[in-house]
Amino acid sequence: MTSNPSAISRNAQVDHEPEQLAEDLERAVRSLKQAVEEPDGLAGPATVHAVLDAVHTAVTELDHLLLQLERFLTRQHADGHLVRDHGGSLDGALDDFGRAILHARHLGAGCGEAINQARSAINHVHGTGSPPATSAPPLGGTATEPAPTAPIRRDAPRVTPPDCRGLRARWFGIFRKGV
Repeated sequence: MTSNPSAISRNAQVDHEPEQLAEDLERAVRSLKQAVEEPDGLAGPATVHAVLDAVHTAVTELDHLLLQLERFLTRQHADGHLVRDHGGSLDGALDDFGRAILHARHLGAGCGEAINQARSAINHVHGTGSPPATSAPPLGGTATEPAPTAPIRRDAPRVTPPDCRGLRARWFGIFRKGV
């Protein structure tokens, strides 16, 4: 966020791991998309359910990650380690960042709920037991029913998020009405 030499310098060893994990996440999503696009990429409804389950878990964890990112910048700002080297005020930039993160978290919560609804909708959907047209019939001569779908993991009941506008204003030292 800064190119000011007096600000805290980047620690390459510390920064490498989060940056590498973020790149790995991007590659994993791309690989999953490619695998699902393949003609034999999905074996049946159980596979769809398993993919939805993993995506739901990832989306749910994304909320916490975004909150951690916001808290990190808040601490850095409170400790006086941030400056803005171009454009408007630092407080304004951090306020915009906080609003965007909050918006992303709300969208993520909605996405997680929609994925949970999709999982529930197909919870009792099973394949017909016939193998896909591109695979050879089983040796026994009869097709077997695929394993039933995994039960839906129920997350802890959702608690309505508190109104964070006042907290964000306090974090950034901004006491404006309507923030």
